[in-house]
Amino acid sequence: MRQRIEVKRSNPASRNRLLSALLTCLPGAWIDPKNNELISLYRLRYRIALEEDRYDSAMIFLNKILEVDPMNAEAKLCKGDIYHRCLADYPKAIEQYNKVIRLTSDRQNESVHIKARAAMSEIMEMLS
Repeated sequence: MRQRIEVKRSNPASRNRLLSALLTCLPGAWIDPKNNELISLYRLRYRIALEEDRYDSAMIFLNKILEVDPMNAEAKLCKGDIYHRCLADYPKAIEQYNKVIRLTSDRQNESVHIKARAAMSEIMEMLS
C-alpha cells in the first residue's frame, strides 16, 4: 500500500504576503512598458538576431516594431535589407523599399529615403 503524503494548501494570507514580497523585490515587473521602450527593446533583439544570422527572428522583431509604430521607416528599410541582402527575395525587397520611399518623401527622413533609393537602384541594376 502506498503511503500518502499530506499536502498543505496555501491560505489567502500567505498568498498575499508572497505577492507583496514579489512586488517589492521586482517593482518593474508589473508595469507595462511605454511604446518607445518597446521599440528600443525590439530593435536590440533584432540586432542580436541579425548578428546570429537568424533572419526569421530578426523579421519577427521588425514586425513587432511595426505593430507598435506602423509608420516606422527604419524598420521597413531593415526588412527590405534582409529580403535583399540576406534572403535574396528581390520582389519582397522591392515592395519594402517602395514603402520606405513613399513614407519618407519629406525632409525628416532624408537619409532613410536615400538608402532605400540606393538599394532599389542596386536591385534594378542587378536584375537588368
